[in-house]
Amino acid sequence: MKRNTIYQLVGVLAVFFMYACNSNLDLDKTLNFSKLTVQEQKQQLEESAIEFVDVMDGIQDEAAFEPAMNFVNKAGGTAASPVKQLNLDLKNRSTRILKNFDRQLRVAYADSTIAWGLYEWNSAKGVFVKTADYTDKIVYKYPSTENGTSNNVIVTIVYTESDVLAPESDQYYPSSMTYEMKVDGKVVMSADFTGTYKDDGTPVKVKQSLEIGEYSWVAQITNTTDEASESYEFKHAATTLVKMEASAAGEITAENLNSDDPTATITKGAVYFQLMDVAILGGMKDFQGFREEMIALDNSETANDQDRIDILNKYLICYGYYVSDNTKFADVEFYLKTTQEEYYDEFLQQWVTSTSTDVVPRFVLSDGSKVDIENYVQTGFEDLTTRLEEYQTETTN
Repeated sequence: MKRNTIYQLVGVLAVFFMYACNSNLDLDKTLNFSKLTVQEQKQQLEESAIEFVDVMDGIQDEAAFEPAMNFVNKAGGTAASPVKQLNLDLKNRSTRILKNFDRQLRVAYADSTIAWGLYEWNSAKGVFVKTADYTDKIVYKYPSTENGTSNNVIVTIVYTESDVLAPESDQYYPSSMTYEMKVDGKVVMSADFTGTYKDDGTPVKVKQSLEIGEYSWVAQITNTTDEASESYEFKHAATTLVKMEASAAGEITAENLNSDDPTATITKGAVYFQLMDVAILGGMKDFQGFREEMIALDNSETANDQDRIDILNKYLICYGYYVSDNTKFADVEFYLKTTQEEYYDEFLQQWVTSTSTDVVPRFVLSDGSKVDIENYVQTGFEDLTTRLEEYQTETTN
């Protein structure tokens, strides 16, 4: 492994902190290990994952699903790309559903030649016909079913630009953007984007949301210059399915982030990921201390890889736990993993053994045993594997 490999983690961790604050990001809290056996803990993890897959199945039963797909079939092209991408992300259970939908809306309606106005489906001609002009919105009226003739669906999209240019671009940041779908007068799907920015393009507060029946997604970014945070939550009714949060303290400006050394002003950071009842928390309370020790080792002729891993584990706080009762199922640490691979060298005309080393994370379980995360998930989750295979079959048929 090259000498500066672990030093590069400084940059990786800094970006991770800012682009992934409340009690979820509290690195000072102390949790006790679960009293369940390691095997019982695995079962609890598996049950949470299976529950997530089962809940995801229900999205396609929501009232918005069929009208949305009917719009894809009738409109096609750029106009339908946001809904088409949404359907694909839902099938793949992507965590980027909200961001992809928002981005596709901007591409389809803010940066295209589609003219604002009212477009109504003409069943006799089989096309959308523009029947009115608008200055700031586009409205589609069409049937909710493939063979329907009554235009009982109304989709309204409104886009407003801010007066702040995106860095190194001639495009202005959006100030707000809304999407709403009504079927027979009832809202079955809605999305909203709002954003405020500094003159240099640094986001101050950005919020995105998406609702489909009982399913909802919300993402927010805030930046007070001294601290930047990002959060994402996916819920079914009042139940959190997926939640991600990240926070970094320091001088968070567009200039610093785009500088040669974007980590120089970061002082601390934390990230949080939750799937159903299972969460992972990680972060550093003294990021500059970690950075300085890594730089010192990188300039040392006697330092070895284990020295660097020791420093990483010294500063990094990371563990997995159950949200409902605040008990840990594992601590997380890094170690140097050595692997050997045998291959036939055509030039030497003989078998050669290649040795490589990598920095990888592993769980430290409640019984004190240590296991690679990759190896940990390979056994004990057979029921989850079966359910995922069933889900894949259901969504592709």
